[in-house]
Amino acid sequence: MGGHLREINIKQDIETSSGNSSTDNLASSATFTGTAEETLGISGIQTYVYADQDCTVYVDQGLDGTNWDITDSIDCLANEACSRIFYSVAPYFRIRVTNTGSSTTTVFRCSAGMTPIINPLPRALTDDDRLKVESTLTGKENSERHVWVAPTNTLAINKTVRLVGTNFDGTTKDPNFWAETVTGSGSATQNGEVKLQTGTTANSTAKYQSVRRARFVVGSALQFFGAFKFNDADETDNVRRCGAYDTNEGLFFELDGSTFSVGYRSGASDTLVNSGSFNGNYGPAFAHSNSVYYKMSIEWSPMGAFWYIDGKLLHKITKQHLVRVLTLPILIENINDNGNDTNVAFDCLGVSISRLGELHTAPTYKYISGAATTILKYGAGELHTIVNNDNSGSLIAYDNTAGSGTIIASIDLAKVLGTLTFDAPFSNGLTIVTVGAGAKITVTYE
Repeated sequence: MGGHLREINIKQDIETSSGNSSTDNLASSATFTGTAEETLGISGIQTYVYADQDCTVYVDQGLDGTNWDITDSIDCLANEACSRIFYSVAPYFRIRVTNTGSSTTTVFRCSAGMTPIINPLPRALTDDDRLKVESTLTGKENSERHVWVAPTNTLAINKTVRLVGTNFDGTTKDPNFWAETVTGSGSATQNGEVKLQTGTTANSTAKYQSVRRARFVVGSALQFFGAFKFNDADETDNVRRCGAYDTNEGLFFELDGSTFSVGYRSGASDTLVNSGSFNGNYGPAFAHSNSVYYKMSIEWSPMGAFWYIDGKLLHKITKQHLVRVLTLPILIENINDNGNDTNVAFDCLGVSISRLGELHTAPTYKYISGAATTILKYGAGELHTIVNNDNSGSLIAYDNTAGSGTIIASIDLAKVLGTLTFDAPFSNGLTIVTVGAGAKITVTYE
């Protein structure tokens, strides 16, 4: 019985996408956006980028070349060739490359190609021709984040500790934790949530700010987290804003009229990134709704910030010093301007700032003898204990960088001897004013 051997030839025809290739230099934070390209008949999308600034490469895929429903990304380091093959899962694709470095590129080369067959094996094997396998835990929303193993072969795990902020149970506002500022017919009311309304007087405002600030500690990031609803329809000459910020510094979400943005404030100057220019897992644009609550969160450190909505990464800015003050309060604002007299509402179910790390750090101490005004710390911290070494004199501890302002404690040292424990956070600084030549105390604080 005879047989025939049939020869099968497969042609690997790789096509370069001219609309997704560029050598034009990119300014810091600028993005090259390619054009829609059909992927029918191909199974792999090859990307290649080389630049002298850090970049993030995005591969968008969709059904019609206009709506991009799937986005994958890879971070590329400066002065290192960066390539990746992505599976084709939709009829159209494009690439975007964002310069995440601090300067304009002087060298920039990016290209995308399409291939019918993807190599199922890595480009290198072990010395005995086995697959190289590496197991690691990475973040789903931020794939550049990895779980660390300590030198003692234990996992490095951070606790999450709430520093400031509360839920809003009942109808009684608590001025011990929140300060409100309203102008015109603006109002702040509580009924299981806080509702900021402008009322119908032109240019009215309503603001709600935490009395305390969340203290930043080197080595631990901070996270703002809250549930918010814009409530009323988009309104020209109205700004609704929430985040961890004050009049000079901080980070926030903003709805200005119909423009939804994320932003940061440094030296009382705001920098905004508007919907359409986002670089997170929603894609470049986010269509907000006024009728639903969103879980909004911001993570920040000295090297940048990440903005999330409903736990999904919206935008990130990394390797940049965005704000000069990292110890920040919670602030929620609803502002009418330019003569607007429409009553606009902005709701919050609850909000907090947490430290992604331990509550306490190793404290320091100061011995004070005699009458003196002693500034122990500039900025936020925590007063742990005051040890009275002799029954003489008195003292006042201030949450300030001077011997005045908010009093933490006033102590008659003649009536108490030994250790007084406080564990009291302060926001502005720590100053001790001792009275009497015989006063002798030791203060432990951080």
